[in-house]
Amino acid sequence: MSHSQFQADLIDEKFDSPEGLADRIAHIIGFPITIEDANHRIVSYSKHEENVDEARSATIMRRKVPEKVINSLWKHGVMSKLFKSGEPIIVASIKEIGLGNRIAVSVRKNRTLLGFIWAQADEVEVTSHHLQQIKDAAKLVSHQLLHHQAKKNKSDEDKKEFFWQLLTGTLRDHSEIMRHAKRFGVKMSGQLCVAVFEFDEYMNPTIERHAYYLTETLQQTRVVSRLFDENRLILLIRADAYEDATHLCNTFIHDFMTKMRERLQVKAVKGSFGIVYQSPENITDSYKQALKVLELKEQFSTELQNTSNYQELGVFQFINELASLRSREQYHNIYLERLYDYDRTNKSELVYTLKAFLIHNSNVHSAAKHMHIHTNTMNYRLKRIKEISQIDLKDNNLKTTLYLDLLIHDMERDDL
Repeated sequence: MSHSQFQADLIDEKFDSPEGLADRIAHIIGFPITIEDANHRIVSYSKHEENVDEARSATIMRRKVPEKVINSLWKHGVMSKLFKSGEPIIVASIKEIGLGNRIAVSVRKNRTLLGFIWAQADEVEVTSHHLQQIKDAAKLVSHQLLHHQAKKNKSDEDKKEFFWQLLTGTLRDHSEIMRHAKRFGVKMSGQLCVAVFEFDEYMNPTIERHAYYLTETLQQTRVVSRLFDENRLILLIRADAYEDATHLCNTFIHDFMTKMRERLQVKAVKGSFGIVYQSPENITDSYKQALKVLELKEQFSTELQNTSNYQELGVFQFINELASLRSREQYHNIYLERLYDYDRTNKSELVYTLKAFLIHNSNVHSAAKHMHIHTNTMNYRLKRIKEISQIDLKDNNLKTTLYLDLLIHDMERDDL
């Protein structure tokens, strides 16, 4: 069949929606067809085929491509090609994910990526004619996906306004929240929390598009709503009551940042999330907590390098409030002042040694290793610290106070 005849056969039929369009393309090309949106959700697929492979079956059942399939396609370089170009490509079988041979093409309107067409081409020799046919199909499918996206965009804008009201605490009446949630088809039952990703660099359209793409394709959690605010991506995440929501969010944060580094070489991104709540009225509290984690990660980049969860902050949750209290009371720690004076006079490192000892939970061997000194040297320094400051290093209450005062001292010195 010629190129023009292929287009004519499709144009002659009126398709008010993508439903049925996949069937017609499959009939003309002779391969099972799946049409997906830009985030791998099924828009339409051809019916009544035999010998469907495992990856296609799982996609149809879930109405979305499984995460393991997406990850494998990225690792094999398939997705990067589809993101960069509108030319069709041949995808060889990937047996470990149950994916047979494919022809794939991205569906675009100018430079905007709208979705993908996948054709299962097992046991058939793919020709240049097949590639041209699926490329022609992509041009026609783009009209349907544009219409599909336009309707979705209007709904998304209203949904974002609802999300902002929840984040800012403007909307805290339970019945009103549930009424809006029903209107937008948003599930507010179970466990809810807010996650925030902060990018140090300017969020160009490529980074923004891929960040959105990851929130749709990483499947550890359910992203209820999302929005971009300057250099931040803010997400409302939901987990079912029986799930370990904190673990899921930690995994999601880690995987998101890892994939941004691997796929786009975006290294300057921090992630955080607030307390998990059972009620949507507390979404604003979770949001403020997530922002506080980011603020503290900026202040204490070494100590909180691997912390993303508000509850894992420990004493850092209160460090700024305690610093303000210390300032109002003109408080000073006499034990530390003795050590600071000694270090200044003798150009020694007793304060640094004490801090390392406290950070490593009073473990002499770990602290010595961190400081690259011998254990005997560490023990000698600790002995001098006791003699000079009169600190009892067996008193846990005193050690906690010392650690907090050291953190506050470092924080105030950085502010100078």
